Amino acid sequence: MTPSTKRRKPRRKKRDLQKFLRVLRNLLLITLSIIAVYYFSQSPFFALKNIEARGNSQVTEAEIIKKSGLRPGINYFELDTELVKKRLLSIPLMETVNVKKRIPDGVVITIEEREPLALFCAQESFVVIDGKGYCLEKYTTSKSYDLPIITGLKPDSLNPGERVSNSGYLKSVLAVLDKDVQQLVSEINIANTDNLVAYTRQGIPVYLGTPEKLPEKLELAASYLDLLGGVEGIDYIDIRSVQAPAVKCQMKDEQRINLFSSLEN
Repeated sequence: MTPSTKRRKPRRKKRDLQKFLRVLRNLLLITLSIIAVYYFSQSPFFALKNIEARGNSQVTEAEIIKKSGLRPGINYFELDTELVKKRLLSIPLMETVNVKKRIPDGVVITIEEREPLALFCAQESFVVIDGKGYCLEKYTTSKSYDLPIITGLKPDSLNPGERVSNSGYLKSVLAVLDKDVQQLVSEINIANTDNLVAYTRQGIPVYLGTPEKLPEKLELAASYLDLLGGVEGIDYIDIRSVQAPAVKCQMKDEQRINLFSSLEN
């Protein structure tokens, strides 16, 4: 071994030792940083303090917070937003739920509620349903729901949060129940799917036939009722064919004259 080789060997060992110490120091710093971040994340700084509910009108904020399982003091990083969402969607009135965390100590719950659209008559009770046929509430006593009643259909389910029926006829009827129709109609019977029958707020039967062109038929019925507003003794309105609607009523001569004048105009 030459003298130069002997000199290089200690220098190499020294460089290896320095390299090892640098790696060890970096690992130690990373470890300490991870520990520091962990303990900081578990500190009261990230303890849940603010829980905000938005979009609710029928379900109270207190009920939402209780059902969510959230409470002050829960660690921000341990909060499971999907679990909170699942809990809230179990409330029948909930249609959509969005849960967002806000650093460092907040949660915002944005919801969209199902809106009551009609009453579904089932046996000896009524079920409040929304526009998609979901059961919102079941009751047997009278309540202050001024909504059309749907009769003549056997339910598939009466459990809150589930569709009362998957019938296409029910879907067709619900699709046309806007506010104008709600003010016009007190009941729609779909027992005979080839001849749906609506009953006006005055108890006048309106024969609708099949659900085909249902919006047009109801609009035509509304126009006839406006036209016949002062006429007494209307037996029924037949709009099974929009091309040949008919009205059966018993009227006095002066009422008949006024009606014909309106039709001519």
